Amino acid sequence: MPYKALVTGATGFIGSHLVQDLVVKNWNVTCLVRSKSQAEFLKKFPVHFVTGSADDYSCLEKAVQDQDFVFHLAGRIRSTSRKVYDMANHQLTRNLALACLKNNKSLKRFVYVSSISAAGPSHPDSCSEESQPPSPTSEYGRSKLRGEEAVREVWDLVPTTIIRPPNVYGPKQQETELLIKLINKRIVPILKDKKETTSLIYVKDLAEGIIKAAHSPKTKSQVYYLTDGKDYSWREIILTIKKHVFGDSLYLPLGEELIYLSAWLVDMLKKAGLMKSHFGRKAWRVMVQTPWLFSTAKAEKDFGFRARYSFENGIKETVDYYHFK
Repeated sequence: MPYKALVTGATGFIGSHLVQDLVVKNWNVTCLVRSKSQAEFLKKFPVHFVTGSADDYSCLEKAVQDQDFVFHLAGRIRSTSRKVYDMANHQLTRNLALACLKNNKSLKRFVYVSSISAAGPSHPDSCSEESQPPSPTSEYGRSKLRGEEAVREVWDLVPTTIIRPPNVYGPKQQETELLIKLINKRIVPILKDKKETTSLIYVKDLAEGIIKAAHSPKTKSQVYYLTDGKDYSWREIILTIKKHVFGDSLYLPLGEELIYLSAWLVDMLKKAGLMKSHFGRKAWRVMVQTPWLFSTAKAEKDFGFRARYSFENGIKETVDYYHFK
């Protein structure tokens, strides 16, 4: 008999890739969505849909019944309201975990896909490990950490695993797509040669790692970082994308000073209510100056996780997805 799984956040970037992977593995998949109108991409797959929201507890109770696995990826990455962050990233997680506790005593695993933002930045020149105390620096990160704390409260009764992905890239990821499209116009942000500041993982490797962690008996009541095992500078990232978009052709270099000026202008437009964007001076500083480096050694040891895609191969596949030549 195929496994039965409930996936929340199935219409999102990571969630949609996870659903595809589960379907390929012949799982019986149910997607919890806020609206079926947002699930057009998923309708081509043999999946079931349940419509519900974070505060609809009766819907959550029904959704988790008879499921072998629950993969919880739903949440809000961007919001101007602490209340919205808390509802989407904390309260929904709490309600879903409690629904599993009450209505699914035979659940094999509840997998909560959190974020490195719940842990906070790493220390300079070192990779953070799961044993280090979290220190989130954003409201998003704090709300994801509250979500983690909610599942920790019941993980002695509900078999639970927490996954903290780093920067995830691949087809259908908004920032990756925007950067590729910018570079395809021969406009290339050229950053100064700096130290590595970020860990990465290709979305297909992350989906595979999430499923693998769900199956392992060693991962119960544990937290894991899943990365491709390397650290990157943003200069290396951008130049690798450029190589696969148009090779050595001529381009317009966009220096850091111009990028920072663009970030300042975006902040002014946002303040005036003329633009909504995650980009700005703060986001720019967090991206290029703050280290977000994480070790995947624990995942390698406990359930044999190893990324199959190098960054080179992952970017090539992503560029090919958008048919840029």
